[in-house]
Amino acid sequence: MFEKIIGLFAPSRELTVSVRGQGVEFKVPRGQTILESALHHGLAFPHDCKVGSCGSCKYKLVSGKISELASSAMGLSGDLYQSGYRLGCQSIPKEDLEIELDSELGRAIVPEETIALISEQKTLAHDVIGLTLMPEKPIAFNPGQYADIEYTELSVVRSYSFSTPAQADGSLNFHVRLVPGGVFSGWLFGGDRTGTTVTLRGPYGQFGFHESDDVMVCVAGGTGLAPIKCILESMTGTQRERDVFLFFGVRQQRDLYCLEQIQALQRDWGGHFELIPVLSEEPATSSWKGKRGMVTEYFQEYLQGRSCEAYLCGPPPMVDAAETELLRLGVAHGSIYADRFYNRTAATAQ
Repeated sequence: MFEKIIGLFAPSRELTVSVRGQGVEFKVPRGQTILESALHHGLAFPHDCKVGSCGSCKYKLVSGKISELASSAMGLSGDLYQSGYRLGCQSIPKEDLEIELDSELGRAIVPEETIALISEQKTLAHDVIGLTLMPEKPIAFNPGQYADIEYTELSVVRSYSFSTPAQADGSLNFHVRLVPGGVFSGWLFGGDRTGTTVTLRGPYGQFGFHESDDVMVCVAGGTGLAPIKCILESMTGTQRERDVFLFFGVRQQRDLYCLEQIQALQRDWGGHFELIPVLSEEPATSSWKGKRGMVTEYFQEYLQGRSCEAYLCGPPPMVDAAETELLRLGVAHGSIYADRFYNRTAATAQ
């Protein structure tokens, strides 16, 4: 349980959100969402996407009135919505609120905001750039978390997972995929942007490493490799004695990237570490001798009979299918951790 959290804003402009049964309350500046304010106060309010698509930030409104940026119904089932659940990322308090959460509200690293310089951009694949930022002040994060990058000249904010653990020089690394019609990714791929300054906010998200002796099953779709790579590279000592199966799902050979870094991990790993690339749209006439189809088709071959803990990152359909198959194979729901990569461009219609 936490003690009451003292707000950082002028009382005349604040409203209070109380979490029933947890002894927690926090202040929300007028016009700010419940999720934004909770994260600002260092509370690990559940969330994946912050744009209303994933439904992870759901809460039950016990008392008080809210306005919504967009209807919570878009990210919730009809039953949940009718029973009073709403989305924290879409809810702006109009008066003091009492809410209820399905899980204990934990602590998180308090997000920071800083100006950052694009110090390097490196082509990793035909549609993936490795982006390095040098922030004016340090940003602490846990491997698996993400940050928001804002480029004011384009009026866009995009979320990207950290792709490497904390670096000695303070630099931060991300993988940026070219999204068709994407404003930020299109700009980044359009030329050399080194020397440009952006605004960086973070860290966000609860995805990350969990101590266990179980086989570590990692499933990455596209740039979902970034947070998984970050987690694996951060593991040390006896953590590297765990067996690891890394399923890497992409469309074609040209979409595979960071294989040298993964192979370096394999060489330095104490337990069994196997990389299983799976191509879903590789031409039948190509030279590819590896796996084809969907990553879920190969889970039983590698995982049957093993006690597993799973880390899933990538597009929601892939993550959903992987979760379903892992549950079918007997992996406990509480041993599956997921980070769904929602297309913010589509979700916000920017």
